[in-house]
Amino acid sequence: MRDPQLVKTTPNNRAIAIRFAAFFMINNEYKINPFPPDFSHQIDELYENKDNQLHKSNKKAPKRGAEHPLILSTRNLLSKIQGKLPMHFQARCAVTQKGFEQCTSEIIARWKAQNFPAKTLLSLTGGLGIDDWAWSNSGSNVLSLDPDESLNEVVRYNWARLGISATRLESTAEMWFDANPDRRFDMVYVDPDRRPQGTRKSFQAEDYLPNVFDLIEVHGAVGKLWLIKLSPMTDPNWIFNHFEYHTEIMSIGYKNEAKEILVLVDPSKDRSSVPMIDCIEITSEMNSEEVTDSKEEAIGGIDNEKASNQKITGLRFSDLNIESLSAHPSPLIWEPSPAIFASSLHTSISQRFKLLAATPNPGFFHTLREIPAAFGRCLLVHHEFHGSLRKIAQNIKDLNITQLNITPRSCGIPTSEITKNLKTKDGGPLTLFITKKQNEFHAWLGEIQKF
Repeated sequence: MRDPQLVKTTPNNRAIAIRFAAFFMINNEYKINPFPPDFSHQIDELYENKDNQLHKSNKKAPKRGAEHPLILSTRNLLSKIQGKLPMHFQARCAVTQKGFEQCTSEIIARWKAQNFPAKTLLSLTGGLGIDDWAWSNSGSNVLSLDPDESLNEVVRYNWARLGISATRLESTAEMWFDANPDRRFDMVYVDPDRRPQGTRKSFQAEDYLPNVFDLIEVHGAVGKLWLIKLSPMTDPNWIFNHFEYHTEIMSIGYKNEAKEILVLVDPSKDRSSVPMIDCIEITSEMNSEEVTDSKEEAIGGIDNEKASNQKITGLRFSDLNIESLSAHPSPLIWEPSPAIFASSLHTSISQRFKLLAATPNPGFFHTLREIPAAFGRCLLVHHEFHGSLRKIAQNIKDLNITQLNITPRSCGIPTSEITKNLKTKDGGPLTLFITKKQNEFHAWLGEIQKF
């Protein structure tokens, strides 16, 4: 075989070389910017005209020709992007439907980055990259993996707009570990797919992809610490029993919703004798004045340094001391927040705080203390009823009440059936907490107080 350097250059060879170089450049150009030439312009126009009714999605209307699918999905989700991902909204980022549905909200992602700092972070299931963005924005050197290259292209496009320097690679966790057995990180973060078989969600962590238990068993030494995001439907005690290592389990709540279960794993330590479980309620949001609305920053990247320096507050349920709270002059019924229920800590409230449960299964509690709104809802009781639903309905009718917000606990029947029997409409300033004890219903009618 001849040395390539000795091959004579002919006009024909030069033409082939030029065509090959042009092909190579085109492919490289596609990999760097795989979207149509006017894609960025279309995204900017979409955001600039976000309030124009003509630009809003009409599901009954035919799709607009060859418009890029990302434009369509971003248009359909604009209002939700603004609420869930305000900084991405300001930077005019693009999203996919599935990526947006499964991603972490910015405020939760930023709380995680602030409270679990890492100089080097390996993100095994990057998705839309919101958690990666938060850690990178807080100073971490982030290497992020995802096997979906089309999604990775969207993420790289967004990160360019946000001024983020994290690295996104096309790979599964297993493939990357096999190819890089000696790499080490301060933290490994994983948010496994809860829909491994398609659109149906699974709440068993061992069914998620990748299998976090297997990964830590085989590759635990890759990270000094592992942080795992799981569904808020996952039982914390079940998680504790499935790990042989030291774990700290946290239920994360925000705006009266249970958002996720976080599991901090230290592979270098043995499992503790009892579960370490807490509930953390995120209470502060980004100050709107700190996020500029100007076109220049929206296109070129917003002030990420200002955002990364803002402290987001997380209140720990373990720090709550009811005895130190202000006394209330009237009886209250307290319903713990959904995140407290997700942590299973509601089962120990009666013993821990010496509060009398108002339901057979701990759901409502009697209290005379003003419990902060972050940890649930306190109902100031105006009227108390008990008996059959028909009798309670008559009591409500006698008070000329036609609208109620109904919250059932341990009733054994759907809320819709209770509403039908009580003959009220949803809404209004009044709330009815209702439960069933020893074959009769017990209800408290009043107004929610925020402390």
